[in-house]
Amino acid sequence: MNLEIFKKDNLEVRVIKDENNEPLFCLSDVCKALEIQNSRDVKVAINREFEDDVDNIYPIQDSLGRIQNAIFITEAQLYFVMNNSRSKKAKPFRMWVNKEVLPSIRKNGSYGIKPLTHKEALLLGLELLEKNEKLELENVNLKNEAKENAPLIHFANRIKNTNDAILIRDFAKILYEKNKIEIGEKRLFAFLRDNGFLMSDNKPYQKCIEQGLFKVSETTISTINGDRLVSTTKITGKGQIKITNLLLERLNHAV
Repeated sequence: MNLEIFKKDNLEVRVIKDENNEPLFCLSDVCKALEIQNSRDVKVAINREFEDDVDNIYPIQDSLGRIQNAIFITEAQLYFVMNNSRSKKAKPFRMWVNKEVLPSIRKNGSYGIKPLTHKEALLLGLELLEKNEKLELENVNLKNEAKENAPLIHFANRIKNTNDAILIRDFAKILYEKNKIEIGEKRLFAFLRDNGFLMSDNKPYQKCIEQGLFKVSETTISTINGDRLVSTTKITGKGQIKITNLLLERLNHAV
């Protein structure tokens, strides 16, 4: 919230902008300028006139430095109060608002903005030039980074929406073919165990299954000793992306 104080002689009013960038005027300041003692009565009259019980209440700092909630009114409501005031100060206040305050707000977005001096304009130009050069450098760096990450982005886009899970050994092959990460099946299993994805029996932790990183397929095999249930760990598309990013991050730190 940007609070601005408009002053001229003995006139003063605090103004803020709402979410639509429209000015709102502090009701207590308006009442003081128009010599109205009870601002609550004015608020009741405003609500009755506009058939609106919604109050624009914002925190502002009083003369003692305390934060107080104050009621603010719209431009239409301000005209209603000014036009219905019988105070001798109503006309000067209305003339000041109409001829100086509102035109200045609409033109400059604030009151009393002074034109820049030649020195200020040069400093502002140098500042803008510096920011522009910085943005151009950042843009070049982003393009280089995008070029370096293109294989990984292509890989991620290819598998991000797939529901198929693949074997760990097949994932190890993909890591080398697509991202030049040299890691075999055994080393990959060890990496997944060391980093808290798989247990000692190479089965994923339940939390990793719930996160959609791994799946476990179970197959019944018939032997001479009877049927045996065999569990196989598979990694999902989501898991492939996560593990690939983790491996690349470790490799970059190692360089």
